[in-house]
Amino acid sequence: MSELLLVLLPAFVLVALIWGLATALSPRSSGISDAEKYQRDLAERSARHYAAQVQAATAARARLEAATRPSQNAQAMQSDLAAARKYRERL
Repeated sequence: MSELLLVLLPAFVLVALIWGLATALSPRSSGISDAEKYQRDLAERSARHYAAQVQAATAARARLEAATRPSQNAQAMQSDLAAARKYRERL
């Protein structure tokens, strides 16, 4: 029995030592942390919100310009009508 302990005890110690070294020297988890996931999610949502704001502002500006500035065809037609009126007034 003592011979068995003399063989098994050093074997267990050696296995425990190898396991401890392997655990200590193995690389840590390469995944991203929860804080980094949150920061990335926050940045993505912020970018989407900013893009939506820019799109809404561009659309509002286009609507405002369409309402306040007549198209070039309308301007040309108005100038043609003004010229026709002046021509009639001369007659």
